[in-house]
Amino acid sequence: MIENADLQKRHLWRGHLFKHLFPALPNVISLLVTQGEITMTALEAFRVWSHGADTKSADELREAYHNAYKARRELLSALQTALSTPVDQEDIYILSERVDHILVEAKNLVREAEVLGWKPDSFASSMADRLASGTKDVVEGLKGLGKSGKDAGIQADAASEAVHHVERDYREAMAGLVTREDIRQVIASQDLYRRYLSVSEAIMSVVDRLWYAVLRGA
Repeated sequence: MIENADLQKRHLWRGHLFKHLFPALPNVISLLVTQGEITMTALEAFRVWSHGADTKSADELREAYHNAYKARRELLSALQTALSTPVDQEDIYILSERVDHILVEAKNLVREAEVLGWKPDSFASSMADRLASGTKDVVEGLKGLGKSGKDAGIQADAASEAVHHVERDYREAMAGLVTREDIRQVIASQDLYRRYLSVSEAIMSVVDRLWYAVLRGA
């Protein structure tokens, strides 16, 4: 019995030593996906706001912005300690940075609209629908990193397709401004429409890097 107890203690000690010398590697892909999912939640709130400019959804967007910041910091910390990653560390860092830019653009749009007293119209709501859909596809693509490059690529293409028509909506929205008489609202609308286009460009920036990561890992 004493020998068995000593043997168990030795196994336990070796287990603690192994964990100390070889700590569990952080799952950086999971952390990147978490950041993406928070951004997806924010873009859904942004979509709702664009359909009615309600205060609740704007607050949800701002809360998600702070949560995404924390998630990104956790990811960057994990990248510092990870000895190896299933996807190149540079790709993960840049993807995280570009995902963050999507949320920054959306948040800044809402903030400026509130300052100017601007209310989203049908063009804005249509663009927001596409942007929320594209962000969701981007997150699905991030989940495929380190697993199936094919799946990640398919989702990247889906995100591209989702936001492809935002520029068309933007042109139609800008063309409709020529019939308005309130010059202040025209100027405000021009700027806010451009910001919707900037969100789509931020999403496409993630798509481009996602495809780059897929091709590098092929």
